[in-house]
Amino acid sequence: MLNELSWDTYVLPAEALLWRADVERASGLTVHLMRDDEMSGAEGEAWSEPGLRAVVLAGAAPAPGDTMTIVHELGHLKLETQGWPHCYLCHEDARWIDWHYGLISDLVSLIEHQSFFPAMLRMGLDPYAASEADLADADVLDELRNLAPSLPLPGLKPDWAITMQLLRALLECGPQTAEAILRDAAQLGPEVRMARELSSIIRTAPQTPQGFTTAMRDCWRAMGFAEDTLCVGEEEAETPSLNILAAGA
Repeated sequence: MLNELSWDTYVLPAEALLWRADVERASGLTVHLMRDDEMSGAEGEAWSEPGLRAVVLAGAAPAPGDTMTIVHELGHLKLETQGWPHCYLCHEDARWIDWHYGLISDLVSLIEHQSFFPAMLRMGLDPYAASEADLADADVLDELRNLAPSLPLPGLKPDWAITMQLLRALLECGPQTAEAILRDAAQLGPEVRMARELSSIIRTAPQTPQGFTTAMRDCWRAMGFAEDTLCVGEEEAETPSLNILAAGA
């Protein structure tokens, strides 16, 4: 169930308030702050739809990390005002899109984070702390290894879930923590190699809309997917497609 919240409930950094103002000015819409007590799998989401801009917090009650989540999701919304394009998965089979949606959403998020996480640090917020805490726990990789065989999804390698977690470690953990995680995952050779390749592509891409587009296409190509299954900054095709706006803290 969705409930509207008052922005006055939270004291946000001045720069984050400017982000919200930028989104409202660019979209001509009020950015709503809401809570969804049925949301699972993320601390929050950024919603950008025709006639709607919103930051949505997960859970039924306030949480200690709410301020971090709000600023994080405002960061995703702000990139849209700066011309960062939406991504679409394009395929004649809607099931293929459904199977790949989580993968592409993770990739979009990780690339976008490189742009606004440094600004969050300037605000006194450490967006890297959650990744450090989650991924430094070896149980995460154990859970992923156990999960992979249970995902017989046609057309989607189960090990992409592990690859995205290793990529998150490389991009959002300190070098020592990241290398320790990848050493622990050494037996996952293909996933480690792919995570390193994607990390290199993302780190060298300019933090601009054009750089984002290049990084997305280069990563998609490196992952072995057909180029025409990824549309960046284009109108949705008549074939089944899903719009990706990065979300999740």
